[in-house]
Amino acid sequence: MKRHNPDISSLYNPGYIHKSVLWREIVDMVEGSLKKGAGHFADCTLGEGGHSEILLKLFPEIKITGFERDAAILERAKERLAQFGDRVKFVNSNFSDIDGEFGPGNRPDYILYDFGISSWHFEESGRGFAFAHDEPLDMSLDGSGINASDVVNTYPEKELGRIFRVYGEEKWAARIALVICERRLQAAIETTGQLASIVMAAIPKKFHVRNIHPATRVFQALRIEVNGELEAIEKGLVAGFGVLADGGVMMAISFHSLEDRIVKNFARRMKDGCLCGLEPQHCMCHNGAFAAVLTKKPVAPQDDEIAWNSRSRSAKMRALVKLKEIPADGL
Repeated sequence: MKRHNPDISSLYNPGYIHKSVLWREIVDMVEGSLKKGAGHFADCTLGEGGHSEILLKLFPEIKITGFERDAAILERAKERLAQFGDRVKFVNSNFSDIDGEFGPGNRPDYILYDFGISSWHFEESGRGFAFAHDEPLDMSLDGSGINASDVVNTYPEKELGRIFRVYGEEKWAARIALVICERRLQAAIETTGQLASIVMAAIPKKFHVRNIHPATRVFQALRIEVNGELEAIEKGLVAGFGVLADGGVMMAISFHSLEDRIVKNFARRMKDGCLCGLEPQHCMCHNGAFAAVLTKKPVAPQDDEIAWNSRSRSAKMRALVKLKEIPADGL
């Protein structure tokens, strides 16, 4: 894969917190596409608008529709991208609903998913996404449904354990769930500081990993549960591919194995023409390929990007190009 190599910070807007990952690789994908930088780009996880700003600067003929479920950070993106006028359209919605915005006669030529949580959410939202500051346990991106406090204080012990084990890949899931349930009988667990200290106490000190807070995986698991993140990814990939133009490029950036596995499996199914969802050895579909995979292996950040933005180190991007439509009664 060709690599775009201007200085890593040359297009970075220092007025915003989040540093957009793998932007050079995304630019390469756009340049190498059928439309070669013209056409319509769906930024399905707009955040503060970093990726979109770079693309709008580099490709004068591109137009962008940005999806963002968090109304607060969407306002920041609107301010950032106001200079581009009607080249940008903003949609306050989950990317899993992309098929409500696009359809026949109005198809994007590029779709980008960046499944990571914005640095703004960790550092400025005040919603308890991290434990660097003692904040209310919320973690909701759009204020709808449950929050993290609801999960911690009301879910049964076994369900908490399942969430920590499956979504956080936490080896001490059962022990942590037990201690949480014991502590919440004494007083409600309402802040990040309370939860972090409980998790730290639940895991024996000799098993603490250097430079990684013991509560990291638990916080990840709660965030995924509160926002239905994995279900949104599965739905969003299917919906996005359905509206993507023929010859269009779909790119997905993930930050942990659960996200990447969903993207990898979806790309394989599109390459193999699989509609049944069975494992390859059992699939009997003979549809021909719906897509060609552009990344044989997931694309990782270059060393200079990791040095510039340490949060990019776990990023992986997979991409595919659409060859033909899935039947209406398909996935």
